[in-house]
Amino acid sequence: MVIARSTPNIALIKYWGNRHDAFRLPAADSCSITLDSPGVEISVEHSPVFHLQSFLPDGTEKILKEKDTARIEEHLNLTKQFLSTKNLADVIPESVSIVIRSAIPPAIGIASSAAVFAALAKCYAGLISAASVGAPHPINTASVGAQRAVPLPDAIHLTNRDISVIARLGSGSAARSIFGGFATLINKPDNLQPATCNTIDSAYAMQIAPETHWMLHDIILVPTMEEKKIGSTEGHHTAHTSPLFQKRIEAIAARRQHICIDAILKKDFEALQQVVEEDCWDMHNVMQTQTPPLHYLNDETHRIVDEITDLREREHLPVLYTMDAGPTVHCICTEAALKAVQEFSHAQKDCRVFEAKIGHGATFI
Repeated sequence: MVIARSTPNIALIKYWGNRHDAFRLPAADSCSITLDSPGVEISVEHSPVFHLQSFLPDGTEKILKEKDTARIEEHLNLTKQFLSTKNLADVIPESVSIVIRSAIPPAIGIASSAAVFAALAKCYAGLISAASVGAPHPINTASVGAQRAVPLPDAIHLTNRDISVIARLGSGSAARSIFGGFATLINKPDNLQPATCNTIDSAYAMQIAPETHWMLHDIILVPTMEEKKIGSTEGHHTAHTSPLFQKRIEAIAARRQHICIDAILKKDFEALQQVVEEDCWDMHNVMQTQTPPLHYLNDETHRIVDEITDLREREHLPVLYTMDAGPTVHCICTEAALKAVQEFSHAQKDCRVFEAKIGHGATFI
């Protein structure tokens, strides 16, 4: 059995829309902060048949829908497809038993899927490492014109880039949660030829800076615990129907992603705030103009955003806001603003509050 833990990441430049739906290849680059909580713990072991259990934050077992199980099974199949491109198809079990224990309320805008598939990808990497110890490995023997099997001297350790690809196959944003600190999901390398731009490994995550680079906090305000009716996966598939979609992709490639990464590296909070909030509203404008339109934000979201903006201006605080595919507001701030943002957040009526800071990414337990 292999056990891994992962946490959500909060996107600064948002991933919205695919260039290839089946492989969850994004239409543009994105970047994010990996948080230290709330977390997901997953255990995976060999099994004669596929088996999946999931437990909610209160410890009760989640009643899984058919589509939930199908998504995890499809992810296993895609993982095998990716591993076959690296001649490693035989080191992943034919079937597995998976137990998910999550402290993240699902489908409310705290990237629960990203945390789940990052932990699951880490588990698969652990299974591959364990299964490869002493496994036969064919090598050519020119003197006899045949092949013979010899034990592998060491376990196979997938790189974090490889693990990020596996995570992305379940949830595009999950690729970034493999890394701690600040991470980017690269749409495709600049030198990739058009004929190969939609290969299964043509988008991956990498670290921009470690969690020790810049201490940022994320105070998360959840105005409703009701699960959204249309998930991100379905939304990505129709993002291109918005008349604003292509302009957004071009803005990220030409300007926003570079500004965001530069602000992170220079610890320039003002520049970070401007580009993050600009990109957030841009993504929601695309959502609201695609077919069918997606209205993830509610009145409480807008009220919280207005009040945190007033607080920032009144007290000159380094705090920014952003929202993923849900009504939840993430208030990201430096240590200097933390106390004021905490007091503001806990004073909000009927809001559940999570407190997180920058974290270290997916790990084995």
